[in-house]
Formats: sequence, C-alpha cells, structure tokens
Amino acid sequence: MAEVSDTEDTAADAAAAAGISEAQVVAYLKAHPHLLIEHPHLLELMELRHTAGSAVSLIERQVELLRGRNARLEARLNRLIDTARDNESRAENVLRLARALIRAPSLAAIVAGLRNSMREDFDIDEVFVGLNASAYKRHDIEGVVPVEPTGPIARAYDNFIRTRLIECGPIAEDRARLLFPKAEQPVQSAAVVPLEKEKYLGMLALGSRDAERFQPRQGKLFLEMTAELLSAAVRARLT
Repeated sequence: MAEVSDTEDTAADAAAAAGISEAQVVAYLKAHPHLLIEHPHLLELMELRHTAGSAVSLIERQVELLRGRNARLEARLNRLIDTARDNESRAENVLRLARALIRAPSLAAIVAGLRNSMREDFDIDEVFVGLNASAYKRHDIEGVVPVEPTGPIARAYDNFIRTRLIECGPIAEDRARLLFPKAEQPVQSAAVVPLEKEKYLGMLALGSRDAERFQPRQGKLFLEMTAELLSAAVRARLT
C-alpha cells in the first residue's frame, strides 16, 4: 500500500494531467456521496497520515471519527439528562415553597417559611424582605423591614428602586451589612429582586457567602418566580 504522500502526489498528477483541479474533485465527491460505496475497492487504496506519523486506511479513519462523534453525543446527552434532573428538582422545590407561602398564617410565618426554603432547598444563606413603607408601616414583625423613602436602604438602592430591575452579582460589604446585619458569615454575592414591579411593593434580597453563587448574567426565571410567589402571599396578608 502506498504512503499517503505518494498517493496524494499520484492523485494530484492524475488530476492535473486530466485538467481537473482539486476543488473540482472535492465538489464531485460532495455531489456523489455514494461513489465510494459503489466502488469500495477505492477505500483500500486511500491512506491518511496519522498524527503519530503512521498511515491508516480511510475506513479506519472514518471509524475513529465516528467513535469521537459518538463520544461527544453521549457526553451531550448526559449533560441534557443532568439538566433535566436539576430542573425537575428545582420545580419540586418551587412547588414546596409555594405551598409554604400560601399556608403561612401571618407575615412572620411567610418570611420564616421563605428563609427555611431558601436554605434547605436552594442553598441560599440569607434572606431580606423589605416592604415599601407606604404599604407597610409596622416595625414589630421579625424579618420584615419597612423601606422608608429617605432611609439608608432606599439611598443605597436608589437606582434599583427607580428601575426595578433585578440585580445579581458580588455585593459590597456595606450593602451586605445593611441587608443582612445578622449574617453569621460575610455575604459575598446577592440577588435583589423587586416585589410587584409595577406597583413596587418592596424588595427581596437573597444572599450567599459564595462569591460565585449569584452572577450578573445568570438566568432570572427562578428569582422572578420567587418574587411573584412572595408578593402574592404578602399582599394577601396586607389586605
């Protein structure tokens, strides 16, 4: 069996002698994909240079490529299966959260249920619930903080209150202390989500000691769902 360089030279010489360019040969093979099936003996005459230097037949090379493609497809399928399992687990956790918030008899119970769910089901360390002072004026319910228009929280998050867009990412130390003053460990990242975006009922903040837990470009669906569930539960207790 000839070396690949000899084969290439022979093919090139033959093509040149016939007045056929390499591009025309390639185009012809693409237009007639069954050519090698109809003439299988040609496969035995073709060789490809292996990366290690040895020559391998075209069939062996095709088998190698197919094995690599199958391995990639299998890895992709496994990732899709893992993602589906994660989504199913998260959906079950969100359903459990919804039940806890709906059944909570008071604002204090709502916040307690939210905190418990975030820590046990979603691995989120800290929770802050701030309500617009115009809708909530009490100061005696643990876990619920009135956000005054000129207070420190409103000043620190004036842009968030104005735009009411979800903010995710690393959190400054002063802001972390402002939202999570009782945190046992420093909060490194957080997500701040509006409650009733159009009416501005308040804000929900979720904090983590993991600096990578919340990222600016992460998906927002879970945060929006949690905020909607909390808003509905809180609004039902305020009316």
